[in-house]
Amino acid sequence: MYINTNSNQTIYILDDEKSLLDSLFITLRSHGFEDIHVFNHGQDILNLLPGLQCRILLLDLFMPEVSGEEILEQISRQCPEVQVIVITGVNETDTAVRCMKKGAFDYLTKPVDSHRLTTTVRRALHHSVIVRQNLLLKNKLLTGDLENPDHFADIITSDSKMKSLFSYIEVIAPASDPVLITGETGTGKDLMARALHKASNRTGSFISLNAAGLDDNVFADTLFGHIRGAFTDAKESRKGLVEQAGGGTLFLDEIGDLPPPSQVKLLNLIQDKSYYPLGSDNPKKAMARIVAATNKELEDSVKKGDFRDDLFYRINTYHIHLPPLRNRKSDILFLAKFFHQAACQDLKISMDPLSPTLLELLKAYDYPGNIRELRSMIFGAMARGGLESLENSLSHLRKKNFKCSTPAQESSSNSDWDYPDPLPSIEQATIKLVKQAMIRSEGNQSQAARMLGISRQALNQRLKKYNDYK
Repeated sequence: MYINTNSNQTIYILDDEKSLLDSLFITLRSHGFEDIHVFNHGQDILNLLPGLQCRILLLDLFMPEVSGEEILEQISRQCPEVQVIVITGVNETDTAVRCMKKGAFDYLTKPVDSHRLTTTVRRALHHSVIVRQNLLLKNKLLTGDLENPDHFADIITSDSKMKSLFSYIEVIAPASDPVLITGETGTGKDLMARALHKASNRTGSFISLNAAGLDDNVFADTLFGHIRGAFTDAKESRKGLVEQAGGGTLFLDEIGDLPPPSQVKLLNLIQDKSYYPLGSDNPKKAMARIVAATNKELEDSVKKGDFRDDLFYRINTYHIHLPPLRNRKSDILFLAKFFHQAACQDLKISMDPLSPTLLELLKAYDYPGNIRELRSMIFGAMARGGLESLENSLSHLRKKNFKCSTPAQESSSNSDWDYPDPLPSIEQATIKLVKQAMIRSEGNQSQAARMLGISRQALNQRLKKYNDYK
């Protein structure tokens, strides 16, 4: 199991038997654990509370002066992020189980098996990272405070859901595990990946690659580079993007379009933390953090066999889902005003205020292209003549299935609903609604599902049932 090397991995060992202390210390050091401190008096640990500066405590239960159970209770109450591994005799397992109910992570029986010891410590370290991140996230969500808002300055938003994502990013930023960013086209996945990179304070570069349309050979050469003579046209060695990123972030966009052979290569890169440049027998260490993004439903791709399930679980260690613009109503007007000002500055024209009618029309639009579409719409309209051109362009957008209406239009449209006599059955009405949604969306199932207020999967089931409307 991979443990984040940037995190605190301090281990404390508490036992009154010097021989056991020495044995545990030597075993852990021989397996790569370096920051280890030993104690032989329980009071020494209690004196360090609160604020115990360790991730793991190996705790013997039976000691003079202060019992291990008492120490466990104090740590569970004051330092919940510290993972306590209880050490007990073979005939004391009932006591050990009782300690786990009080908050211990696991227990080891004497004599302590070296493999069991190192495996348990690694699991506890991994768990402590998760616990600490959850505590930090809970605190951030309660306070709403960001440690460094400047990291998110390029993301224009007033939406509470987006600000919650900023808090989550600050919590996961120090880790090295992969991150998966999902969301529809135009929601800002690239900007979110760059904000994550800034928040991580990683020493290397932010390197981006769009994986869509790359065959396996091009993907491997782009990612891993090659040595001179690796293939016919390889006249010089070339560094791949993994090496160029160094200890930074490698952002792989459109990961859902990666062909199966390339998926295997990416999986090996993530698992082994190493790679081979094309034509080389010497592996190189991969230091970059992998951040992947897609507008596809990867879980559906896994079920269909188009995307490897093991790769999906690897890149989905942390997940950031960006909501579409239609679900961020407060951001529509916020962004419209921002883009309007930016367009006026770029085109060097005077800025008139956006009219209430225009704002209502903008707010009612569905934005299948999300933020990118809103920006393009406003910049394009301003280049064609300003606010009047923008309002006039809405009629053109209506012809392209722009379903919007002013409040006055909405209230008058309520009387247009026809109830035939006799009333249709629920089944008949559902068929009519599905058919109408497919007609209005010009066959776009995602958009039709949004109109009906159901998931795309639910719509697809109905289309199969009502096969006349496939």
